[in-house]
Amino acid sequence: MDLLKKLLQKRETAGLLIGLTTLGVIFLPSPLFELSLFFLSSLFGYELALITRKSFLKYIVPLGFLFSLINLYAGILFAFLAALGYAYFILLKEGYYSFNTLSTVVMATLYGGISLTALVELHNINPYLVLVLVFATWANDTFAYYVGKNFGKRSFFRLISPKKTLEGFIGGLLAATFVGTFFSIFFGLPINIFQWLFVNFLAVFGDLFESFIKRSFGVKDSSNLLGSHGGFLDRFDALIFAALALLSLMFS
Repeated sequence: MDLLKKLLQKRETAGLLIGLTTLGVIFLPSPLFELSLFFLSSLFGYELALITRKSFLKYIVPLGFLFSLINLYAGILFAFLAALGYAYFILLKEGYYSFNTLSTVVMATLYGGISLTALVELHNINPYLVLVLVFATWANDTFAYYVGKNFGKRSFFRLISPKKTLEGFIGGLLAATFVGTFFSIFFGLPINIFQWLFVNFLAVFGDLFESFIKRSFGVKDSSNLLGSHGGFLDRFDALIFAALALLSLMFS
């Protein structure tokens, strides 16, 4: 355990460890893949509870994932019913109604629970869809960081993420689109360059959305579970939106 903590404290070794674990999970057979994502949804729930200071989200998020495994519509219905139930609970307990309460539960369940089901659906279609999606999001993060650090001059969504630059955004988007297109051709996947541009564009906003949530609650990292890499939401935020985008293309 101490060795693991030391590895996670160094950004390079932590990144390698996270990457190898992610690649190993991708090729797990069903139901081990779903079980791994249930564990991830539980971690998302834990981190969202830390961010929002609403402890019940630890249970709501993984439950949303389980319901969405039955059917995506069942997951969405659960999200709204859970939110409504909690809103009524607060109303009876505190004597006031808060839209923030309702929206937080819906956001957490849809964002942390149901979105992971998109990865399950993609995995059922072809595990290489998940693999290439992971490669593309990694390329997006990596090139956005290095291009922004070395060439970035114009801020991009300063209030949400001050360190992001327009140059980094463009560099990451182009690199991710190239990586996604290249490996789609290599593995024979039916996703073209324009579709990858769409997927990777939404991936960027998945990252921004998580930053928006954290800033709304005055939090820097979703947790310290991954040491120098922050929390699980910090590492997989872009993948969540990108998975939903890619799944939508598979049924279009």
